[in-house]
This record gives sequence, structure tokens and C-alpha cells, in this order.
Amino acid sequence: AAPEDIDFAMIFGTGFAPFRGGPLRYADRTGLSTIVAEMNRLAEAGEARFSPCRLLQDMAGNGQTFYS
Repeated sequence: AAPEDIDFAMIFGTGFAPFRGGPLRYADRTGLSTIVAEMNRLAEAGEARFSPCRLLQDMAGNGQTFYS
């Protein structure tokens, strides 16, 4: 229900680097437009599984973040 729930689950469930705060916190710090651009680059290089979902594209386009 909240971004911190996802970050908590990814840190403890998959071993995502805790010092980064979780994938959503990392995306906010890095910038969603940067994340989406890199995902598009990977998808265009033949790695279709990295295609960003509509939510990420929309959030990046609108300058939104997961955390306020």
C-alpha cells in the first residue's frame, strides 16, 4: 500500500542493497526519467524484459516520485 512496504520487502526478500533504501527510494534519488531512459536503452538493445511499464513512464513524464 506504500512505497516503504515495497522497499522493505525487496531489501529483506531479495537482498536489494539496503544502503540504497530499496528500489523505489533509489529510483527517486536517481530520478525516474534517468531510470526510464536506461530501461528504454536496454529494451532497444534487445532486452525487452526491461521495457518500462506505463506507470514508470507516466511518473517520469510528470516529474513524480514514489516518496513525497
